[in-house]
Amino acid sequence: MGELTQYLNQILAWHSRLGTALRECLSPGLSVTEIRDQIATVPFKLPAEFVELYAWRNGTPIHSSKVVSFIEYHRFLPLDEALGRFQMTYPIIREYYGNADWMMTFEDGSGDGYGVSAVAEEAREAAPIVLLFEGEGVNTVFHSLTQMMKTMVACFEAGIFSIGEDGDLHTDFYELGQTVHKLVPDIQYWTLYASYPRPK
Repeated sequence: MGELTQYLNQILAWHSRLGTALRECLSPGLSVTEIRDQIATVPFKLPAEFVELYAWRNGTPIHSSKVVSFIEYHRFLPLDEALGRFQMTYPIIREYYGNADWMMTFEDGSGDGYGVSAVAEEAREAAPIVLLFEGEGVNTVFHSLTQMMKTMVACFEAGIFSIGEDGDLHTDFYELGQTVHKLVPDIQYWTLYASYPRPK
């Protein structure tokens, strides 16, 4: 079991403790061969972490009766949905953003979200995680998917995520910024995020 998988399992365990429906909504993981076959058409190489993620579970289908957030209002996209979204938006992303070689894997309801970046060589294990957010463009927010999930585990442990009346995962975004900045202080995005005052 890889380090990334251990953190993913911890996140799933936290969902179970909070009582969300994530465990029953997640699709079983895909085989490594199936994942590699599906991403073969992507015009850049994705890291081994991307394969490990989808071998662990294949996201939460949008047609699920109880779609729940994996982290902070972001749904874990099934691979076919992630690929479909990529194929539809890649030409637009390339036209408007300098950083276009990444694939969205965790998406919020507005179409923004976290994506796994390309690597120069297929053998590379990890690649930066970017965040597409309206009005802010595409920013690097973690050095790797493993670092991102390790940080999210720390956020669960700090009580930053809670269960709302709607049964979905709610987030204290101020505390999220403070905590993530402490854990990844060299990422400029979180330095700026953490400088904002707590909303009244």
